[in-house]
Amino acid sequence: MEDEEKINSERSTKRFKSKTMKNNSFIAPINKLDDGCLMHVFSFLSPIPDRYNTALVYHRWNYLACHPRLWLRVDQSVKDLSEPGVFPDLKTAVSVARPGDTILIAAGGSHPVSNIQIKKQLCLVGGGELPDETTLICSRGSDRRYL
Repeated sequence: MEDEEKINSERSTKRFKSKTMKNNSFIAPINKLDDGCLMHVFSFLSPIPDRYNTALVYHRWNYLACHPRLWLRVDQSVKDLSEPGVFPDLKTAVSVARPGDTILIAAGGSHPVSNIQIKKQLCLVGGGELPDETTLICSRGSDRRYL
């Protein structure tokens, strides 16, 4: 009886493998989604740490999780502002952002900010590895913030 169960188990395993394996590699159902659908799924993830960790899974996921449609960037060093999702200053990025958007502020240098009110839910993420690599300088000197 045990031998018969073992044989049936092996047969069902082989059938499962033959249906789910393509070129000897497993294709997860989520990877069958096209780029637009997968990017839409990623848009529901919190930027840090979930979307960041998602970018570490596959090359394709990295490309999609870091796509400019999911992040707005403030980068003073970019000269070509026709690049989608890139802005020269925080005030412009905030005015364009939709509730729930993430704004990545480039590391290096200071980002002067004055007369800005954020009245929508946004996530501001400072670039760089150390807290002082991204600095927002507010109009009142005592309001300096490190992101």
